[in-house]
Amino acid sequence: MKKTLGAIAVAVALGASASASAVTIDLFSTDQAYLTDTVIDGVGLFSQVAEAGLPVGNILGGYRDLGVETKVSTNPAVRNASIGVDTGAVSFNTDSGASGTGMILWDGSHAATGFTDVNTTGLGGVDLGSPFASSFQLDIVFADAGFDFILTAWTDDTHWSSVKLNSLAHPVPGVSLIPFLAFLDCDNMIPGAVTTCAGSPGSWNPVDFSSVGALQALIDPLGTFVSLDLTLDSVTTVPEPGSLVLAGLGLLALGGIRRRRSSL
Repeated sequence: MKKTLGAIAVAVALGASASASAVTIDLFSTDQAYLTDTVIDGVGLFSQVAEAGLPVGNILGGYRDLGVETKVSTNPAVRNASIGVDTGAVSFNTDSGASGTGMILWDGSHAATGFTDVNTTGLGGVDLGSPFASSFQLDIVFADAGFDFILTAWTDDTHWSSVKLNSLAHPVPGVSLIPFLAFLDCDNMIPGAVTTCAGSPGSWNPVDFSSVGALQALIDPLGTFVSLDLTLDSVTTVPEPGSLVLAGLGLLALGGIRRRRSSL
């Protein structure tokens, strides 16, 4: 039985200080047709949409890419993974017994044809704030299971950071934080997440948050977890000086009940 998916509605704002002005990553007010992949471990499906409607500035860089790939299915007749944007929310789900990978990418007008096809300077160097005073804040509605989540930020091809988290189920609404400083923890001194940076030990080249060229979120990148219902209501950056607490690590169990629609 196909499980009901929830919504991910993401708005990311600059939080270098308590008085910092907002910079939106995506309010998901521009719909994007659902992609449904039925080919196990194929090349996946990808699409791009340009921002539509007023006010402008609801998608960072003016374009959003989505991607989805079905990875595994215990039932050959039921092997769907899907992602799409509708009514102010982005939704990702997999059928019962199936697993897949979802992608949301912001890198300007470049249209991605794969999960690694990223224009790392496509945003032109957006300033998202001080790494010592900002966090990504995730407002979680519900999650029926855990899964892996990777958030990657690039300045260019040779300066980037990824933070990988293993989420927990999140049965009630809550808030989780990913501090910008976690993206600079290239030696993985802080427990709770795995950070990967460009470069090598002693000469790391992490992302520069004052000049961001691309952002990408990957949901369950290896397709490890089956039958996911995921809902994330919003993501913002908030002032959080010195905080390295990955709050709850219920983080990103993105959860399965849409606020505006009961099922897909």
